[in-house]
Amino acid sequence: MKIVLSSLALSVLISCTSPTDRMAQCTAQGIGKDACYLAEQNRQSAINAAAEKQALENVREANQITPTAYKAHTYSLEGINLEVRSDGSAYIDGKPAALDEQEATAKVYSQGLNQFIVYSSGKVAMMKDRKFVGYMVKK
Repeated sequence: MKIVLSSLALSVLISCTSPTDRMAQCTAQGIGKDACYLAEQNRQSAINAAAEKQALENVREANQITPTAYKAHTYSLEGINLEVRSDGSAYIDGKPAALDEQEATAKVYSQGLNQFIVYSSGKVAMMKDRKFVGYMVKK
């Protein structure tokens, strides 16, 4: 088994060639130096593009959050629903809310004229046009 693996590894190494070797093989076939150089540059560009594409896909997969990856708390008042997720994001009626302020004891989210103060104690105050409306009810 070791002989088979070592011969396989040797054949892989033999098939690996440097850019200089590929240029020499290309020009030996009677192809001009400029065309061989361009072919080598295109080869390197294709390899780099494939590597970059794979790296971007890896980052995209690593950054995707699955629905079970966060915990959400939902609050409601006057027909408005606020969802606060454990990753720090908030959604008002399914649309992303802006994080306006973040303190040790509270976070303030807003959307349009509505502001929501989420206290670390679990209470959520709703303000409309900077006027206190009431505390939201946890669902």
